[in-house]
Amino acid sequence: MKPILILTVGTGTAGRHSNLAAGLRRTLELLAPEKFWLVPSTDEVSQLTADLVREGVQGFQPWSEDTAYRAIARPDSLEECRSAVREVIQTVRKSIPRGGRLIVNPTSGTKQMSVGAALAALDEGVGELVFTVGERADGVVKTGTETLETFDASSYFAERDLATAGSLAKAGALAAAAAILRRHDSLLPQTETAQCLHEWERQNYTEARRIAAQSQAAALFPARAPLESLAKAAKAAEPRKEIIADMLHTADMLHRRRDFESALVLACRALEMGLRLALFEKTGLHEPYNLSKLCALPISQGIKDRCRQISNDGQLTILNLQTVAKILTELDHDLGGAFLNDRELQGLIRVRNNLMHQLRAVTEAESQGAVQRVKNLLVSSKLPDAALRPAL
Repeated sequence: MKPILILTVGTGTAGRHSNLAAGLRRTLELLAPEKFWLVPSTDEVSQLTADLVREGVQGFQPWSEDTAYRAIARPDSLEECRSAVREVIQTVRKSIPRGGRLIVNPTSGTKQMSVGAALAALDEGVGELVFTVGERADGVVKTGTETLETFDASSYFAERDLATAGSLAKAGALAAAAAILRRHDSLLPQTETAQCLHEWERQNYTEARRIAAQSQAAALFPARAPLESLAKAAKAAEPRKEIIADMLHTADMLHRRRDFESALVLACRALEMGLRLALFEKTGLHEPYNLSKLCALPISQGIKDRCRQISNDGQLTILNLQTVAKILTELDHDLGGAFLNDRELQGLIRVRNNLMHQLRAVTEAESQGAVQRVKNLLVSSKLPDAALRPAL
């Protein structure tokens, strides 16, 4: 498929061996575009040069029915040059078929025109810049010696997007970071790392493990073992310490990113699992709870009656925090009483519950309090250290 070309046109520098119009016509011969647009300045010489360049050449596209060119009024203004060429690129793109090859040649014109056109191309994601070069005499290219020098902007776009994705990842927008990185085949390792971290952060351990196991990203190699352990733990019927530790680690990360609502909710989920873990270690019971086995425990009749009320076919799919804590207290487990007597933590649990029904923002103090108080409460559970996560 022949390329589509946007070519800037200046006034040229006089030389014994140079002719700007002839040199630009030679550029057209070398590129052989299907269509081309010329971008001169409003200077009379620049306009006349553009007329000479397009004369008799097939493929020239006028800017409009009334105007041959989108001319630059102030060719010494970098911003105006950049803005004008961006406008041309945006308009030209509408007429390019899918998979078409767009080239910008910013060689001719003032330095501001050349730099502005190059910036415009990069702004608009044009992946190919072509410069007309050749033997020089009197500071300009000798007519008849013209050749083309191509700049492939793909590496520039990849570097730019990698920096953007890094900033997004630090802010916690890992899915957005992965979406940006996915544009570049050369950034596959970073894309997979961002995807893995995103799934890890949302406790989708099985998918995070799959990505890490299949990826050749060096950053994910150390993550394979801990993710394998977390994925297996997530499938276990009973609550597991490594899951609780990882959830608290994530809650702490979310708090430091100032995502206070998510931090508080996740800290409360870790607390729920921590209390269920204590009940499992004390009685061997885990979800779904067998009503008969629960009622066989040395607990009060009131708790047994409550369990019967919420049971379904002799099973309880879940026990709320208060019920588990009361059972632990009656079984002389310290964690139950510690939770029930922590009024501040009880208040933070109510904040979590209210989030489901009210329009409410969680404060920084509430988020920090939830994360820290849950950590302090579960310290007796001797949770393992959470696995460190790789950086993007």
